[in-house]
Amino acid sequence: MKYIFLLGLLFLMGCGASGEIMTRDKYAEVEIGMTTQDIEKQYGKPYKIVSKGEGKETYEYIEKITMGTQVIEQRRYYIVIEDGKVVGKYMKVSNPPPFEAIYSDDPYPNY
Repeated sequence: MKYIFLLGLLFLMGCGASGEIMTRDKYAEVEIGMTTQDIEKQYGKPYKIVSKGEGKETYEYIEKITMGTQVIEQRRYYIVIEDGKVVGKYMKVSNPPPFEAIYSDDPYPNY
C-alpha cells in the first residue's frame, strides 16, 4: 500500500514538472542579443525548432488560452536565432473556428 501511494505521488509530481510555459508577459521579456542558453534556461525548451540553414533557427513556443476545457485562443511565439543569439521575434494569434465551421467537405480545411 505504501508503494502504491509513493508511486501515485511520483506520477503526479512528474505531471506537474513539465517546465516553464511561455506567456505573453514572458515573451515581452525576450530581448535582442539573448543567447539560446538564456532563452532555454528562462523559458524552457521550445515546442519546435526550425532550422533555416547557415546558423539560423526559429524557436516556436505555444500558449493555449482555455475557458474550462475549450481552447479559445492559441498564441504562437517565434524567436529568431542567428549564430546562437536572438535577432528578432514575432507572434501569431489564432482562434478556433465556430462550431458549425469545423465541419467541411474539404478534407484539409485551412483554419
